[in-house]
Amino acid sequence: MRKLLTLNKEGKLSLRAADGADTEIQLKQRNVLLLIDTSGSMAGAKIEYAINGAIDFAHSAIAKSYAAALAVFADRAAMVCDPIDDAAHFARKISKVRVGLVGGGTDLAAGLVLANKFRDLTAVVIVTDGQSNNNDAALRVAAKLKKLGVEIICIGTDDADSDFLEQLATRSDLAAYVSQANLRFAITNASRFLPQG
Repeated sequence: MRKLLTLNKEGKLSLRAADGADTEIQLKQRNVLLLIDTSGSMAGAKIEYAINGAIDFAHSAIAKSYAAALAVFADRAAMVCDPIDDAAHFARKISKVRVGLVGGGTDLAAGLVLANKFRDLTAVVIVTDGQSNNNDAALRVAAKLKKLGVEIICIGTDDADSDFLEQLATRSDLAAYVSQANLRFAITNASRFLPQG
């Protein structure tokens, strides 16, 4: 029996049988996690650039059929927004992010452990301005994510270790070191590196 690929009455992708019956095609949701450093050194303009860049990024990611999630890390990591395809809701959630929310240090490994708990994670975008408390631990957790096929994109500024970020990223071209003034643009621009298809 031949089937025709079409949109059903609700505008969702479906297969239509010869008898007119529609079967909706369930597409696997792709999730991207923004992992933002909220340690003490991110105070001032940097956190504002990061927040605005994250909002821009979410708009772009959602337009590419991703659900955007947000987590923060410092002494520990915490979820701010579960994966969502509503950019306005994402913006409301991130507007509550503050420096010191989860401490003052830079435990990037804690943020990556949190990322490892996602079931359908396609990519992680890490934003940081400093040195990780434990590079080896962060690299070990990142290796687990990479083995699962998760793309890791890194954006660093100020005291971030550019060599470490290149090791952390899935590929060296997915690691960027930018000036504080270009942080918003770099986060916004990270959406172009999201896997397609």
